Amino acid sequence: MDNIKKTVRGILQVTREVSEWREDYDPGTDEWHTLCNLADLAEQLVFSLPNELLPVEELRHTSGHEHATVDELLKVLGVDW
Repeated sequence: MDNIKKTVRGILQVTREVSEWREDYDPGTDEWHTLCNLADLAEQLVFSLPNELLPVEELRHTSGHEHATVDELLKVLGVDW
């Protein structure tokens, strides 16, 4: 599991670097947009992992308000959770 956490750290380091570049540099090329999209997708994939696979510094605990909002959305959508 430590190897997964190490890989997650590396992925997040790269995605954050791309985010910084995005603010300062945009050549408008297809390759640039592909890189930005790839970084976004990689970050989404990392944060879809169970908390046990994330490094401690990346753990994000949800608030009671967030849980209530999700419950309300599920109710509106008619999902029996």
